[in-house]
This record gives sequence, structure tokens and C-alpha cells, in this order.
Amino acid sequence: MATPFSPTRQDVERYRRLRALSLELSHKIFDTVPRQAFAEVGDAIGIRHNGVLVFDSEDMSGVMADCCLYDWFEDGKNLVQRYAETHTATPGTDESDLLNAYTQAKYRVVSMHSAVPDAGVHCRDILDNEEFFVMDLGLSRSLGSGVAALATRTIPLGEYWMTGGAGLPITSKEAIKRALIGADGGKHKLLEGPGGFALLIVRALLADGVADHVAYETVGTPAREVPSRKPRIEPRFPGFKRRR
Repeated sequence: MATPFSPTRQDVERYRRLRALSLELSHKIFDTVPRQAFAEVGDAIGIRHNGVLVFDSEDMSGVMADCCLYDWFEDGKNLVQRYAETHTATPGTDESDLLNAYTQAKYRVVSMHSAVPDAGVHCRDILDNEEFFVMDLGLSRSLGSGVAALATRTIPLGEYWMTGGAGLPITSKEAIKRALIGADGGKHKLLEGPGGFALLIVRALLADGVADHVAYETVGTPAREVPSRKPRIEPRFPGFKRRR
């Protein structure tokens, strides 16, 4: 049995540096999202009504942006892959490492077992039974609050992973079961494409009303403070409104 990953101070410092850089990188890639993607992703995850994107909470913008970047495909490639092909970074730099990691991102349904305070959590991928460590300061502080399972994008950073986009807490096993069998998923073409798994999970969880429980970590938040709910990505979508 492999020895569980134990983060060092250097690992946490590297994570903080890459997390801060990921904010800038995600903004740059988001600027390439075409209007068509907003409409199609909105339909796929069930938040577009009568041509308008309707967000149940302010933080839903991060969920939508994450799906646009990774789950909207054109000619077999998503927007992250397209950006990586046209924006090369100097090999060996943090930007190059992070961009390469983005192209290997994986959407997971995870259970969280134990926390390493102010570092991250030991997790298990519920679907493929893989054990791994997620470096995420916010999750390391929230595990004791009852959050035990999460659907989220994960980005590989060597011996550990970090979360990307916006994680959704899993409050109902039934929602995941419905997503896996495609129940109530509609007929949208994106749900049958390479990003369909993530979109089905997001759609099912949003239908279960988890949007109000989405929370975000702000890099540099002291351990004694409550993590901010400010989204990691703050996109502006054409034609949207918040549900009141």
C-alpha cells in the first residue's frame, strides 16, 4: 500500500503561488469563450430559460465558467486545449507547468477522508476508487463542518492535485445516480459529448439546489478567518440575471 502524501511547507508555498497564477490564467482563457458556448452550456446544465442565463446565487458564475472552459468542445477540443496550442509559455516556468496541468484536468466525484490543516485533504475518487491528495486551504478548514463529498474539477500538480473552477457539495446520492444514468438530462448534444460527464453531474446537483452551498477560497486568507465566497473566476456573461 502506498504511503499517503504528506505536504511540506514548500508544497503549500508552491500551491499558493500556482493558485494565484491560476486566477490570471483562467481569466485569460475565459476571454476566449464564444457567445455560443454560454448558450449551449447554459442549456446543458439547466440554467438557461427563455434565452436568459439564470443564476441562483452570485457564486454560480464560477460553476458556469468552469464548464465553458473545460466541457464545451468544438472539433474535438475544449477551450483550455485550444488556448494551450496558441499560447506557449517558457518551458520550466510556473505558467508552463500550470497550463500543461490544465490540459490534464479531471472532473471527479470525491469523498474527503481526513484534513491536513491549512494544506488540503486526503480524498478518494468515488467512481474509480483512486486515492489522492487535494491541496486546497478552504477544504482543509471546512471538512469538519459536515462537507464530506464534492464534485469538482481537479488539476494535477505532481504528487498532489488542486481544485479548479467551482466545486459543488454533494447533498444527495440520488442526484449522482440520476446523473450517471443520464436521467432528466435532456437531449442536449453537449451531454453526449466528451464533456458530458461533468455537465450531467453539474446539472443534477444544481437541480438538487446545491448552488447556495458553493464556497470559494481566496488565496492568502489567514487560517483564523472564514474563507471568502468570492469566485475564483468573475466572468461577465451576455444575457444573464440572478434569480430573486
